[in-house]
Amino acid sequence: MKIKSTLLALLTGAALVAGACGASASPSPSAAAGTICEKAIAAGEAETTLLGFVCKQGEVRISTDPNYPPFSSLNATSNEYEGFDIDVAKLIAEKLGVTIKWETPSWDALTAGNWADRWDVSVGSMAQTEARAKVIDFSEPYYYALAYVAVPADSTAMSLSDLAGKEFCIGSGTLYESWLKGEFANQSLVEVSAQPPAGITITSEETDNLCIEKLAAGRTWDGFVQGKEFIDNAIASGAAIKYLDSKWLTAEKISVALDKGGKDTASMLAAINEIIAAAHADGTLSALSKASLNGADVTVKQ
Repeated sequence: MKIKSTLLALLTGAALVAGACGASASPSPSAAAGTICEKAIAAGEAETTLLGFVCKQGEVRISTDPNYPPFSSLNATSNEYEGFDIDVAKLIAEKLGVTIKWETPSWDALTAGNWADRWDVSVGSMAQTEARAKVIDFSEPYYYALAYVAVPADSTAMSLSDLAGKEFCIGSGTLYESWLKGEFANQSLVEVSAQPPAGITITSEETDNLCIEKLAAGRTWDGFVQGKEFIDNAIASGAAIKYLDSKWLTAEKISVALDKGGKDTASMLAAINEIIAAAHADGTLSALSKASLNGADVTVKQ
């Protein structure tokens, strides 16, 4: 999707950021002038920390989902990633003063933690949950999400109770899968407005958009749970789905994620929080959200 020229000015440092899948500039021992990494290197940040390692390499390995529009997807024409998460990742890399190497691990691998140094940061619409917080360090939220239930366009269901005993298609490892399995009884980081229908069958796909694609290919299911902007984008793109009703199901804090089991994340987390706070304050995040999400500003808690 195209970004307005005024917003591109906010991302002038994109020369520091690799735009194509897996592409990045050669690592450099020094960072761009005035950036967080330049200051960290000057201050003697230890290379044993995540920030020190990334700054030394001159590159940050960021995980993303190539099939999660409008937040992240690989443009088949340009072979470049695009979407709100992608723009936030580029902003973080620009402020750090490093390039990006994109990684595309499975969602299950991301949320399980213990990344074994295969990637450094996840900027991929990950919601904070108690279970994830045991293995993941979360930044302050860069946006907020409300999830809804969608059904096939020809469905006669009108409420959650109508979906009792039915089949839900869902992204594997998502909090929506956890909700469907009844695992949110003591959840506090995510607001939950209702419990799942009884007796349901869950079909899990590697990424949520595969549910939409399989429905288009003739595969049937009865219910689907996702964020409003994802559902809106799917409908606008021609998916034969509709909202079950107007009631939101979960309210989530979406954050950048770091691995507790890897290098010391404290200084990197502080740096990312600094970037996010400034981008909230000066309207950068709001502008990026509106550009990618058809005018919607998800950076303000609803």
